[in-house]
Amino acid sequence: MPSTQLSKDLCPLCHEHHREMRLHRSSLNPEGDGTQAIVYACTEPDCLVRYNTSAGYFILRQNRSKDEMDVLPKVTCILDGAPMYLAEINPEKRGFRLWTCPKCGAKRTNEEGLVGLASQ
Repeated sequence: MPSTQLSKDLCPLCHEHHREMRLHRSSLNPEGDGTQAIVYACTEPDCLVRYNTSAGYFILRQNRSKDEMDVLPKVTCILDGAPMYLAEINPEKRGFRLWTCPKCGAKRTNEEGLVGLASQ
């Protein structure tokens, strides 16, 4: 999962805590083969949620059980197929989510059923 097009202009939110994620160097393989990438990491202490523009959201876990499964959002851009990031929530409308494409800037919301583009 190489980090591509990481930019300080992106402001992804953690899908679990809705906190802003920050650029972070992360080991991609817990077995210690030295593979690292620059990813976005949640600012909540002990949160393992990560995001990068090529892989989308993922969780790094040490000693992961084969039976353990993580439910992660897999929202992709309808224009270029890139994994979108959570860019905005609305505390007054708890279910509202605005997703943004890191490549083309397209926006989608869950209120549109993740089918159409939001106004840009």
